Amino acid sequence: MESIGTDVSTNLSTSLTSSVPKNRGGAPPSFIWRFFTKLQQNNKKTNRYPAQCKFCSHVVEDGRVENLHKHILYVCQIASSDIKQYVQAELDKKVSYEGRTGKNKKQKREQGQTPPASRAPAARPINDKEQEELDVKLLRLLIMNSLPFDAVESPWMLDFCHSLKPSYVPAGASKLQTTVLTQEYLKSRAAFTARLAQEHNLSVSIDLWRSNSNQPVYACKVAFSDGSVFLLGAKELPGAAGTAEDVAGIVKEWLKMLGPEKVGSLSTDEIGTLTEARHLVVSTPGFTHIVDFRCPVHALVLAVLAMLASEPVNALICNAHMMASRFHASSAASAFLADEAKELGINAELLPCNLSQVQSVHECLQSLVQMEHAIKQMLQKHPDFPMNQAVTECANSVSFWSQIAKFCKLLAPITDVVKGNMSKTSSLADVMLHWLHLARSLQAAETEANLPHGELLDGSAFQHP
Repeated sequence: MESIGTDVSTNLSTSLTSSVPKNRGGAPPSFIWRFFTKLQQNNKKTNRYPAQCKFCSHVVEDGRVENLHKHILYVCQIASSDIKQYVQAELDKKVSYEGRTGKNKKQKREQGQTPPASRAPAARPINDKEQEELDVKLLRLLIMNSLPFDAVESPWMLDFCHSLKPSYVPAGASKLQTTVLTQEYLKSRAAFTARLAQEHNLSVSIDLWRSNSNQPVYACKVAFSDGSVFLLGAKELPGAAGTAEDVAGIVKEWLKMLGPEKVGSLSTDEIGTLTEARHLVVSTPGFTHIVDFRCPVHALVLAVLAMLASEPVNALICNAHMMASRFHASSAASAFLADEAKELGINAELLPCNLSQVQSVHECLQSLVQMEHAIKQMLQKHPDFPMNQAVTECANSVSFWSQIAKFCKLLAPITDVVKGNMSKTSSLADVMLHWLHLARSLQAAETEANLPHGELLDGSAFQHP
């Protein structure tokens, strides 16, 4: 990945046009070459280069374009009817153009030489606006899925496009990565600039990514007041992640592009270099008004884990973990439990518990609630089965099952919040809204579960370390 630096336009011009082939002059190659590969060995008899069909791999020894047309139209058994229709339409278009302009320098379409292929009724031609819109959508498809630009010239891609809309002729790779991309960049840049002029409280976040070559890449995302997020730029530091001073310098340049007075908060991933760089930025004159914001997603996960480690929650989870582990450790116990679940019509199984993952804890407790009656019935039918006394006491405790059921209700919104904020598209606004909903859920759960007031919402549990 190339260094993007602080100028987004410079990055686009260097990284996205580096593979554009140079124009060596002369007439452009015929459209038909999209469906053929030019072989290197010259045919001595015809003094022409052979061409290999990308559909059926047949080699046309005399690679003149009219021979390639004939192969696709009449010989190739794999090219679809839409591809054949497209080739014939291009030939008809060329003949029509030559008829209007009088240009017919090398060839004349003599009667019987290239009879029209049988094809479906011609589709409604698309106008220039529709063509541009489809080209832009195709561009976004390639970029957002990290596909190479020359994929658009693949016969399979063309076949797919023509199947959806036969009258659409996709822009070539060269046009997509120059004209179409530049136009879209300028539109996005203009929209960003117009929005920026109206904003006065931007949220800026700095993420650490990895390039395809595993080099560190720092990315700057800007969140507007309506929750929309723009990628302002990215910077690669080859060889190492750079010092905190290096990263701070990059961040300052990005903030200057926005206007420091428009930035309300700065957040980063909780990584040593980034954290230190964030502190350096907000302590620099001209940037001191910016709120130093710790990574809210990271803080949320740590806060929830701290809550799970508090009493009496920890004791409840440990007992549930002990019960699930005991059944998993004994094949006989697992078999007896499975028999009871089947007899009771319970379509579930007891899941193990990873105490370091909120989602795993939640799933384990849910499985216990579902298997409650099967566990009780199994212990009643097999009273002599060697079972840990603590497990037996929990299984026979009404309050244990009641607390487990209520705590599952508590963990449901927590699990949703954790999973929701792990998304790549999560913004600072999303995290704050989830925190507010989570606080209400915790308060309601405390009251319903009759837990000591403040036990789950103890302020220390939500302190980011």
